[in-house]
Amino acid sequence: MTLKPAHPFARHTVALLALGLAACGGKDVRPDDDENPNPTPVTDPCEESDTPDPASGTCAPLRLQCARDLGDFKTDRYVWRDGDCHVRSVSLVRNDAADPAGWHGGYIRRYTYEVAGTERVCDGQNPQVPGWGMVTSHLKEGQTWGAWTQDVRGTGRVVFKGAHHALHELKWPLSLDGHVVQVTVQYLFATGRDHPLYAITHDASGFPANQIEADVRSPYGDLGFDGNANTDIAGLGWGDRYRFTTLSSPVTMNTGWDYREPNVVPYTRMWTAAPDAEMGAVQTQTWEQKPAGGYWLYPEWGTRHDNGPMPTDYNWPYQLNQYELPAVTNSHRLAWGSNFGAVGLSQYPRLGDDGVMLSGHPYQSYSVFMVLGTHTDNPVLSLVSEVEAWQGVKLTASEGTVRTRGPGGVGRSDAVAYDVAGYNPVYATWEADAASNRVTLTFDTAGRTLAHPMLVVHDYTATAAPKAVTLDGQPLAADTDYFASVDAEGKALWLTLQRDLKGTATLKVE
Repeated sequence: MTLKPAHPFARHTVALLALGLAACGGKDVRPDDDENPNPTPVTDPCEESDTPDPASGTCAPLRLQCARDLGDFKTDRYVWRDGDCHVRSVSLVRNDAADPAGWHGGYIRRYTYEVAGTERVCDGQNPQVPGWGMVTSHLKEGQTWGAWTQDVRGTGRVVFKGAHHALHELKWPLSLDGHVVQVTVQYLFATGRDHPLYAITHDASGFPANQIEADVRSPYGDLGFDGNANTDIAGLGWGDRYRFTTLSSPVTMNTGWDYREPNVVPYTRMWTAAPDAEMGAVQTQTWEQKPAGGYWLYPEWGTRHDNGPMPTDYNWPYQLNQYELPAVTNSHRLAWGSNFGAVGLSQYPRLGDDGVMLSGHPYQSYSVFMVLGTHTDNPVLSLVSEVEAWQGVKLTASEGTVRTRGPGGVGRSDAVAYDVAGYNPVYATWEADAASNRVTLTFDTAGRTLAHPMLVVHDYTATAAPKAVTLDGQPLAADTDYFASVDAEGKALWLTLQRDLKGTATLKVE
C-alpha cells in the first residue's frame, strides 16, 4: 500500500495510479511529464523511529508510524495530542490484504487515550468484528442481505501529513447486489482536537439511480472502549430528532427508556460504569442539514417507558448492541444508521416519513467524530453541544475571503453550498482563501463557545508556517496557542487554535 502525500480537495489520477508502487518508509516520486522531466522526491510522511511518545502534557507534533505490527495486524499508527495535550493514538489496519481476523482492514484495531494520567488501551476484541470503522451497508431487497468490506481488497494512502494535522484515506470497490459502489473513507487527526473525524462517501455514479436500495451503517464496529474490560453496558442512547436514553443498568431488552427530549445534532453512544468509559459517534451537521437514523420507531418520539421493554431490535434508528442483547449484556457493538435508499435511490424518505425526500444517488456522504472518553466527562453530549454552537457562528473576512462552497464529501469534486458560511462539514473546519498568504477573520459566536476552532486557509503558497498569528491584536505562540501545518502541495495552511472563542474575536494570520 502506498502512503503518498496528495492534495486533499481534488482527485489525483497520477496519485491513484501510483498506489501500490511504493511501500511506506520508502521514497516516492512524482512521475515524469513534459513540464517535469526530472522526478521530484516526495517527502516521506512516515516516521521510522520506535522511540517512546513524548511526555503527556506537551503538545508535541503529530506522529505517523507506518507498517507497524500489532499482533500480526499490519497497522499505521497515528499519535496526536488532544485538547489537554494528552496523548491519544489510533492504529489503523491496512486494507490491501487479508488480515488475521479475515477482514481487509480499514478499521481501528487499537485506540488509546489517557485517564487520570494512565494510558487506557482499547482493542478490537470480537473475532467477527475486530475493530471500529468498518464500511457496512444492507440491502432492503436483493440476492444478498448486506455488504461489508470484509472480503474486499482496497487501497490506502496518506492524503496529507503535516506537523499537527493528517488525513488518511482508504478506498474500496464495494459490490451491492452486483452494482459496484466506490467507497472512500478519510480519517482526520489533529493536535488540539480530542476525537478523530471519520468522513465517508458512497459513490454510485457508475450505474443508474434506483438499481439498489441500501442503508449506511459506517463507521461500524466493536471496540473494548472500557480498556478491554468487557464489562456490562450500563447505558446507551442516540439522537435523531429526539434523544433516546436508557433508564437503568445494565442494559437488557427489558430496560426502561426515555425518548422525550428534542435533539439537534445526530449521535450514538454507550457507556460502562466500572470502569468509567464512553464510546460514541457525533455528526458534524445538524439533523435538519443531514438527517441520520432510520426505520420506523418515530411514533415513539416524545414518549417515556419506565419499565421497558426496549424497542424491537430491527427498529432501532442506529445499530448498537440490540442484536446481541438477548444473549449477552456486554456487547460493545456501535454503528451508524439510515433509511433504506440512502445508497442508490434518487429519492428516499428521511426518518419520520414526514414527506421530506432525500437523495442517495449519485453520492451519499457524511462525517462523524469517533468519540472515546470517560462517561463522567460526558464526551458525546459535550461534543453535540459544540457542533450545535458552530451552527450559529458568523465568520467574516477583512483580508482574504470566507469560503461558502466546497466539495460535497471526500472523494468528490462537485461543489455544494455550505449551510454556514465558512464551515466545511466534511472536516468540521472553518475555511477561507488567503490574500497574499494573509487572512484576517472575525468570528461572532452569538454568545456561545466555539471550542478550539480548526481553520484551513487555501491559496497559501508559502512553504513555511506563518510568521505571525494574533488574536484580537495579541500575539499567539506557535505550538502553544495554535498548531499549524503547511500543505505545500495542496497550497493550504491548516491551523488549530488552542483556545475557545466566545463573543467576537478577530484572528489574523500573516
